[in-house]
Amino acid sequence: MDPSDDILVEPVMPQHAAALQVLASDPAVSATTHLPSPYPPGHAEAWIRGAMEARARGTEFHFAVVHPLDGVVGCCSLVALSPRDRSAQLSYWIGQSYWGRGHATRAAQRVLDFAFGTLALERVRTCVLESNPASLRVLEKLGFRQLLRAPNRNPKFSLDDSLLFFERAPTSQASRSPDAQDS
Repeated sequence: MDPSDDILVEPVMPQHAAALQVLASDPAVSATTHLPSPYPPGHAEAWIRGAMEARARGTEFHFAVVHPLDGVVGCCSLVALSPRDRSAQLSYWIGQSYWGRGHATRAAQRVLDFAFGTLALERVRTCVLESNPASLRVLEKLGFRQLLRAPNRNPKFSLDDSLLFFERAPTSQASRSPDAQDS
């Protein structure tokens, strides 16, 4: 892999707001995420303030996904942290201009390393729409195993779509290198 194509994850900070605001405002990004659409003006700044407070409490960890040449390209988070269950939920999104370059896979791997290494979690869960093959491919490359298929009940998404729930433990290994290209 070309070092100039490496991805960094860093805790979201106010300096990320402008880039995240632009990327999250794209309807193609919100189509498969829980981001509001349309994305309200100034929402990234307010969200980052809340994210920084949650990080200080240790309840959520939100990271800006940063490419060394392109700057901020998306976001990757650990939410629904449960100290009792030693688990969290992984979420991620990448700006449409940066799709298909493996950024989501590499960013999620770094956040998983943080989850299992620094936070000593035992499980990370996530769910995706069955109609989102790129995200399904990311989870496959990261070694997640599918637990459940359930009807989607969120009216933001097609009610004909299904949700697929996944889990990964720290000993899981990706079937392919996380540096492989996203489909």
